[in-house]
Amino acid sequence: MNDSREHPDDRPDDTRATLVAAARALFAERGYDGASVRAITSRAGANLGAVTYHFGSKEELYNEVVATMIRPMRDRVGAVARRPEAALDRLEAVVEVYFDHFSANGDLPHFLVERIASGQLPPPAVLATMRAVLQTVSGIVAEGQADGSIRPGDPVLMTLSVIAQPVYLSLVHAPLRTAMGVDIASDHLVAHARRFVRAGLSSSPAEAP
Repeated sequence: MNDSREHPDDRPDDTRATLVAAARALFAERGYDGASVRAITSRAGANLGAVTYHFGSKEELYNEVVATMIRPMRDRVGAVARRPEAALDRLEAVVEVYFDHFSANGDLPHFLVERIASGQLPPPAVLATMRAVLQTVSGIVAEGQADGSIRPGDPVLMTLSVIAQPVYLSLVHAPLRTAMGVDIASDHLVAHARRFVRAGLSSSPAEAP
């Protein structure tokens, strides 16, 4: 008799992607501890052993979920850094990338805050992205300092200041929207953040709006 039920190695790419999608939804709804492997595989329509087969563990599945959310931002920042534009223009574009990515991935703040609030380090993909973005954006700052368009200062600390505003506003977007009517996806807010970065980093007062 043929058994048509899916085995862990049937359509591996499809099953893996389905597990990631199901896990992302459940981790966002219930948190890491509240989303059981049984609930994830049930939502994905996969065998109970599929998580172990495709990822090794629930923890590694969680890491893969976060990686799929965070890596595109790293790639987009890298693409901005390679543009043939002035350093300040590229730094403004980095700010826009952050706002756009968080706006398009509304569940990402939940994943970041959950681990940080419990005293744990963010998942490996987040740490790797943080390091890569810090290196890339501080390189843009250093370029601007070299050509005189950006004021002197520690490029790393300046980079943290560039990304702090979109990260913070994105992490607290829910209470901001409810209590103050501030929407992180609004063109007005993004334009303000871009101008703020330019004014704070520019070596010329004329650059400040």
